[in-house]
Amino acid sequence: MRLTVLGSGSTGNAMLIVAGETRVLVDAGMSAREIMRRLALMGEDAAQLDAVIVTHEHGDHAGGLRVLLQTLTCPVFMSEGTREAYVAERSRNLSKDEPRRRTEILRDRTEEIATSRDFRIGAIDFHPFTVPHD
Repeated sequence: MRLTVLGSGSTGNAMLIVAGETRVLVDAGMSAREIMRRLALMGEDAAQLDAVIVTHEHGDHAGGLRVLLQTLTCPVFMSEGTREAYVAERSRNLSKDEPRRRTEILRDRTEEIATSRDFRIGAIDFHPFTVPHD
């Protein structure tokens, strides 16, 4: 298994987990263009992602998600609360149409995850749990 931190900090978080043929992006806090550029630097193609997991809705973890998903066909894993908060997020930098766009891009491709309910994506097992975060 390989874990590559593509970015960490208030300007954007993203990590790539690779196990065998399975590729999972955890968070998409940078622009879609920057995520794809950094994946390419690692020799990875975003089109080969098996899934995207969003840990929570803060912009530094999900800011590039909608645009990134326009180029991907993989599912998105997130909790119901994260999805609701991500869609409803209001920011002076977002257009009034952004909640509708987010709802549309997530339609029929969101897999709900829940605390303490393990799940698997390809060759990778995940064990979600709640942690405090401001």
